[in-house]
Order: sequence, then structure tokens, then C-alpha cells
Amino acid sequence: MKNFSLAVCCIVLSLGCLNAHPLVPEADRSVQVYKRDTLVPWNRENAGGGIGPLLGDFAYNRHQTTDQDAFREIGWLTLPKGASIGLHKHIDNEDVYIIISGKGVFTDSNGKQTEVGPGDVTIARPGQSHGLANTGEEPLVFINVVAKTQILDKK
Repeated sequence: MKNFSLAVCCIVLSLGCLNAHPLVPEADRSVQVYKRDTLVPWNRENAGGGIGPLLGDFAYNRHQTTDQDAFREIGWLTLPKGASIGLHKHIDNEDVYIIISGKGVFTDSNGKQTEVGPGDVTIARPGQSHGLANTGEEPLVFINVVAKTQILDKK
């Protein structure tokens, strides 16, 4: 029984460490310029319930920031042909996409779909949902900026 309890404790602690992303260093707040060749890859499959890969190179991501950081994520993202980010809701942050190249369809909170291309900017504010799909023949490349919002007490 003692060995079983020890094994359970080890598993629980390991799972907690995985959720905390212990191998990801906290963002260095003294850095003010992130050169393209120093960005760190963070690729995901089926992001937000979408389809296929979402390829990312980040100055830093949400696992490296703390409550003192307004910007929680800044990166170059690529959706390959046919890939998408599923419709997902933002609770306490704002998420901006700045389209660099390619073409796609942005889906807003109301399900309205809008074609997007180079130079277009999208935003999902707290309480809003959004999704993005690559509908073109080329990769859809965009800059992603996520900022934490502060809920002000309205006394």
C-alpha cells in the first residue's frame, strides 16, 4: 500500500509539472527586440478544435508570462493549405491577427464569415469567439498578439 501511495503521489506531481510547463523559461522582461532568427517554435495540431497544423514562431508565449505582463503571446503563425483554427471563445484576453500573406476566412462570434487577406486585422475581445481557416492555395501567414485584459471594479 505504501508503494502504491508513493506511485500515485509521483504521478499527480508529474501531471502538475506538465501543466505548469517547467521546461519553458519565463519570458526575459529586459528584452525589447526579438530578432526573427531567435523566435521559438510552438506548433499545435487542431488548435481551438480546428483542422490540421498551426505552425508558430514566438517571441514568447502564454506559458512564459506572468500577471504583470499585458501581452501574453506574440508570434508569427502559419496555417498551411486547408488548415484552420476552430471557433473558440476568449474570456479575459484580446486576440489580434494581422494577416501578412495568403487568404482565408475569419469567423466571428455571430458565425459571420469574412474573407481576409494581406493587411487585414481581426480581433476577438473578451466574451467574443473567433476562428480562422486557410482557404487559399498558399500558406496563410499572420502575426498573432494576445493581450490580457484587466477587469476594472466599477464601484
